[in-house]
Amino acid sequence: MRCTVCGPTGHNKTSHHRNLPPKEKPLSRGRGRPRKIHHQDPAVTADEAKAAARVRRMHSYARAKAAAAAKKSCTKCFPAKCS
Repeated sequence: MRCTVCGPTGHNKTSHHRNLPPKEKPLSRGRGRPRKIHHQDPAVTADEAKAAARVRRMHSYARAKAAAAAKKSCTKCFPAKCS
């Protein structure tokens, strides 16, 4: 089996970069959320997380509602184009 990184003229897949140490990955912050604040009270952190989740849920609901309204109005005007 040939290595997909090195191409057909390369070495075997099993030996690809085995002698190199693993690269350090940058810290993932996920969705632009700030890193965990370790010196903050857990109760305050939980309250802030609940508020943020509530806002995300509300925005998600509003987006879904707007998309449904757009789809509904779109099928009335152009039934051949919309699905």
